[in-house]
Amino acid sequence: MRIAHISDTHLGFSAYRRVDEGSGLNQREVDMYNAFQRCVDMMIDGNVELVLHSGDLFDSVRPSNRAISFAMEQFVRLTDSGAKVIVIAGNHSTPKLRETGSVFKIFEHLKGVRPVYQGRYERIDVEDVAVHAVPHSERETMMEELDKIELDADSKNVLMVHTGVTGVEVKGGVEHNEQIIPDSYLRGEYDYIALGHYHECKEVRPNARYSGSVERMSFAEAGQRKGYIDLDSNKMDARVREVRTRPMFDLPFIDAKGKDPSELMSDIRASLGSHDLDGAIVRLNVRNITGASYRSLDFNRIRQEASKAVHFEPRFDVSAEEVSVQSNDLSFTDLDREFATFLERFPIEGASKDAIKAKGLEYMKRGLEGSE
Repeated sequence: MRIAHISDTHLGFSAYRRVDEGSGLNQREVDMYNAFQRCVDMMIDGNVELVLHSGDLFDSVRPSNRAISFAMEQFVRLTDSGAKVIVIAGNHSTPKLRETGSVFKIFEHLKGVRPVYQGRYERIDVEDVAVHAVPHSERETMMEELDKIELDADSKNVLMVHTGVTGVEVKGGVEHNEQIIPDSYLRGEYDYIALGHYHECKEVRPNARYSGSVERMSFAEAGQRKGYIDLDSNKMDARVREVRTRPMFDLPFIDAKGKDPSELMSDIRASLGSHDLDGAIVRLNVRNITGASYRSLDFNRIRQEASKAVHFEPRFDVSAEEVSVQSNDLSFTDLDREFATFLERFPIEGASKDAIKAKGLEYMKRGLEGSE
């Protein structure tokens, strides 16, 4: 039996300002849909019979109707092809309060789809494979549920769990509501362990792997391969099936120390011109630039040079004798707007957003202009 291990599809995720011309939706939201659909296409073409989705199907606890509809369409495509689908809840899909309810309940009505989301261990048997599914929950609860698992000597035993693991190093910071369990739970007796949560496709043990996310969600993932893991239930020989995604990369760092604005502009233009930016997500990194040089740069020219990129993120390490700040946009006016947009997108409890905005802009202004 062919098995596909996929995770962290984060349907509904959006970022940056670019809009997809065809749909009018946020471009990155569309990219996530496209990547998942390409994976499903590959699974159907490869005659996959069992799909294991190890968490974070959606990017939020309350996904949009569009994201829900899309997920259901892809699951129906898989089940219509003859595949069974098991999907567990991840930290992005688990509400803090059990009373809030879970969107995963709607999948209970889809034939061939088994959602596991109530914080309890469930065993699902598919032919000769015993799938031991443990959804995201509080750390102590998750470990208690893992302790309940009894392996079946007559079956192939596959563990599904969405969690971090002690000792596993990954790029990126700590996520909201994430849990980390001891690596002792990755028992060698399992024929395969389908891990979810970390976005890098990574082998943790000979029998345990993170399939990673299906699209890049931050520059910490630049250069990582994306897709899903293909397995044969007889040998459990894992193979990565890469999916086509939008290019994302960091340009080589430019050291501005000792360079006048003209020399620095020449280096920036050369760097931009030496890479294919068409349709890509690109970050430019400039170190050791003085406040005076920063304000002398031709930002309109830089924008023009990078105009083919879907998203262009310049980062200038503006330094002075006693000041060093990160500038993430091309002018103070744009940085002002970007900071305000960031505050609007994220909830802040126990503080005034207006007060935070005013103080933040004051600090940024000091950094960029106070060095004179």
